[in-house]
Amino acid sequence: MKKFADTHVHVKYEENEKTIAMFDEIKSKGVTDIAIQCLVKYEDYGILQNLAALNYKKTYERLKIRVFGNIDDIGPFSHIPYERQAEALLDMGCDGIKMLNGKPDTRKLFGKGLDHESYDKMLSLLEERGTPVLIHSGDPETNWDVTKVSPDVIARGWFYGDGTFLTPEEIYAEKFRMLDKHPKLNVTFAHFFFLSNKMDEARRVFETYPNVKFDLTPGGEMFYGFSKDIDAWHDFFEEYSDRLLFGTDSYSTKDCNSQISDLVLKAITHDRTEFSTPCYGRDFVIKGLDLCEETVDKIKYKNFERFVGSEPAAIDIEAMKKAANAILKVIKDDPNEKHNVLWIEKFCEEN
Repeated sequence: MKKFADTHVHVKYEENEKTIAMFDEIKSKGVTDIAIQCLVKYEDYGILQNLAALNYKKTYERLKIRVFGNIDDIGPFSHIPYERQAEALLDMGCDGIKMLNGKPDTRKLFGKGLDHESYDKMLSLLEERGTPVLIHSGDPETNWDVTKVSPDVIARGWFYGDGTFLTPEEIYAEKFRMLDKHPKLNVTFAHFFFLSNKMDEARRVFETYPNVKFDLTPGGEMFYGFSKDIDAWHDFFEEYSDRLLFGTDSYSTKDCNSQISDLVLKAITHDRTEFSTPCYGRDFVIKGLDLCEETVDKIKYKNFERFVGSEPAAIDIEAMKKAANAILKVIKDDPNEKHNVLWIEKFCEEN
């Protein structure tokens, strides 16, 4: 069986049964490797996502799992320098670092971009080590346009056109300043860097920053953007076939993970005519990219292996327990954190 990697998967730490079911479903699609991208949840403590992901990496044996840990930017551990946080995550057994500083609402919450000097030592460390980094930066441009944004996007808090958020141009500028300071960073930008309607800019990014890669985790607009000029995008994908990775954004809270996987795979393999496939509660009518078998193989696994390495990092249980006990000290007396306390206590007992 050929290897097949999903670069972009999420877990919710307290939903063990749903997460296992999601992993089983992902496995049924022929996937052999996944990378869990940890998210900081501001209503609880992001480090629990890191610990849960590492725990799944240790216990779920049907997939080869990599974990991209998430640093604490604004929570109870944000006083710890980011480079020390990153080192601790890697010491526990994380394979890479996931950063959400660039999604407009998160960027607003943090109050500083990845070009800020407070991130420099961490990014230099990751650059020196060749550590893989996955960054969400931006969102579909319609999310800034009140005449085009959907009610569902507004309901999720992702309308950014009220003047209190950075513009897309400002967010891109921060990332380019970061890349100028750290040109050897082993980085993938999620969701094709939201450039499916801007081929010239996508080409400029690849030509200017040779270590940058994009994953094909679909934003709502992405495959529609490709379909507008499918022949040109076909040629682009073949030209930059070493820079693209398969991803789905599968999440244990979703009920359409299988459909997302089908959408991405069909989009890169179907011929350049329209096809319809259900996903996210609607039918996507898009054109296939009609990529050659070699390019599809690169997108499905070979580029992932170059990004993260051929084998997952070793897990250090004692380092994980140390991190768990550190967060337990912070939350143990807070009545609102009982479920988190119970999760940590159970984790320590089982390990």
